[in-house]
Amino acid sequence: MNKIKLEHDTQVSVVWYNNLDSRSFKNFSQPKWSELINRLSIPQNNTNKYARGVAVYGDIKDSTDEDGKEYKKYRNNDNVIYRDVLVLDYDDIPKLRPLHDAITDALKGIAWFWHTTFNHQTESPRIRLYVPLNEHLNADDYRKYIKVLVNKIGHPVDEGSFQPSRAMALPVYQQDKYPFLYQHSDAPILGTKMLEEWFEKYKSQHKGSTKFKYPKRRDNDFWKSIAFGVSTGNRNQTLTSLIGVLLNRRVPDPLVYAYCYMWNENCNPPMSSREFNATFESIYKREHR
Repeated sequence: MNKIKLEHDTQVSVVWYNNLDSRSFKNFSQPKWSELINRLSIPQNNTNKYARGVAVYGDIKDSTDEDGKEYKKYRNNDNVIYRDVLVLDYDDIPKLRPLHDAITDALKGIAWFWHTTFNHQTESPRIRLYVPLNEHLNADDYRKYIKVLVNKIGHPVDEGSFQPSRAMALPVYQQDKYPFLYQHSDAPILGTKMLEEWFEKYKSQHKGSTKFKYPKRRDNDFWKSIAFGVSTGNRNQTLTSLIGVLLNRRVPDPLVYAYCYMWNENCNPPMSSREFNATFESIYKREHR
């Protein structure tokens, strides 16, 4: 496979974990952007989506779990020190070409990289988009500018994209079933000055509102399938979707919390109270900004 060579490059940060467990810290590194995308452009052939582990593109501080035990790079939204790559997951794509064209148009003159993800199929595309930054963002600014980027590209993303601490699986695919694709743009690295200009433009177009609205993307079959809990690997992402949809339907906040808490208790196994509360607080703040 040909190595990707870039004229425009920067240093990024990556916290590597063995799996989705917040305590499974493996390593911290600060590769060049070019080194990272070369690694991401070579998938592993495996039936296990998480065979290569997961990563957060930024840095996470050491912290303690709900039992007071300390862990290195203990992953939750409160422990995010900074992010320096914006990452968006596109899971419900009717066709890949219109999304690729939208990315190319919206991010013209800016560095980016995308690759297909584990469940990608030609008839049901799924991709992950990475946009490197030339400076660090705290958790709140990361949420803010992810919204800006989603709005600019104009296609709905998976709700987990708004979580600053969300760990992303490294590229794995089933070689005999589905193709692995990737594209990149060798262009200047995006900065917050440009992001802020996009944010101000959005506000002016929407009479000062900072409330971002996205197309409806979950059908009744999805909600039926998760209504009574899910298993390990899907809990955090599904909880994020559930909290978001209930708050957006103007269900009173205490009822949203109570229902989601009971929903979590039906998961196998449930998330810890600390992780549940951190996720709820993160989505609550996002929806009420």
